[in-house]
Amino acid sequence: MKGHRPVKRAGHEVLAVARGSSRTHYHLRHRILIIFGLTAVFAVLCTVVIYLAEHGAEGSEIHSLWDSFLFSTSQLLTGSSVASPTTDFGKILELIFDLWAITVVASLAGSFGAFFHARSKEMNEEMEKAEALLHRHDAAGDTATRPAR
Repeated sequence: MKGHRPVKRAGHEVLAVARGSSRTHYHLRHRILIIFGLTAVFAVLCTVVIYLAEHGAEGSEIHSLWDSFLFSTSQLLTGSSVASPTTDFGKILELIFDLWAITVVASLAGSFGAFFHARSKEMNEEMEKAEALLHRHDAAGDTATRPAR
């Protein structure tokens, strides 16, 4: 089943990132945790601020902390939301959330790009070491199996 090998290899890479198996895997895991950790903290803060700004405003779709959480989180992660703020302050916050979402997507893309580049170099170095070891082993084996003259 040759077709399953790329999927299996990808699974191994994901587990290696989770374990931080190499320096490259550790760096990607560290970057992802920072990005998502900061986003989680920012989402909690934004939930409270949006709730305070919007929950009593006329025509607001944000009536509870849950509504505020859904709005803030969807805005922070995707740049689109399930509600529209009615206050000027809420609209300014929505723009800030959009900037955050763009920053998160760009940071994740950059982190994965850096990972793939470094991992590619790492895998090439591993392959070169294995080939050099194989050549040394073959060279040592050739002299041992040659008949004496």
